[in-house]
Parts: sequence; structure tokens; C-alpha cells
Amino acid sequence: MPKPNGGIRLLGIPTGIDRLIQQATAQVLNKVFDKEFSKYNYGFRPNRSAHMALKQSKAYIEEGYKIVVDMDLEKFFDTVNHDI
Repeated sequence: MPKPNGGIRLLGIPTGIDRLIQQATAQVLNKVFDKEFSKYNYGFRPNRSAHMALKQSKAYIEEGYKIVVDMDLEKFFDTVNHDI
């Protein structure tokens, strides 16, 4: 799939059974590892959302903080070796 800024994006469409296995694995791993993640991480976690992150950011600003940092791993998957 071509990218807007040039290059191509590898695209894999999972089958139904692939999706079922991915979801089952994610549910088990979330229970094991979610408690290890920072409470300030809102990305792709159960019972968390971007709206919650914005609400927390607003609370920090109201407490007097002047800077809120939004980090995204958007380009991370462009550098992953998909062959592995």
C-alpha cells in the first residue's frame, strides 16, 4: 500500500482465526502485564481512552502545570523488520 509521503506500507489482513487468536492472547497478556504499566499511559489499554488522557491533562493544567507531553510511536512500525 503506498504511503502519502512515498514508500510503501506492508499490509496484512488477518483471517478470522488469526483475529480470534490475537484477541485471546491479548486478553491473557493484558491481565498479566497491564498492572506493570504506568498509570499515566492511556494508549491501547483496557478501560482507558484518549478522552481520559485529555481529562487528566486538563486536571494537570488546573493544578498549575504548564506542560503536557503527548508521545506517539506512530513511526515505530515503519522501522520494524516485518520478515522476523
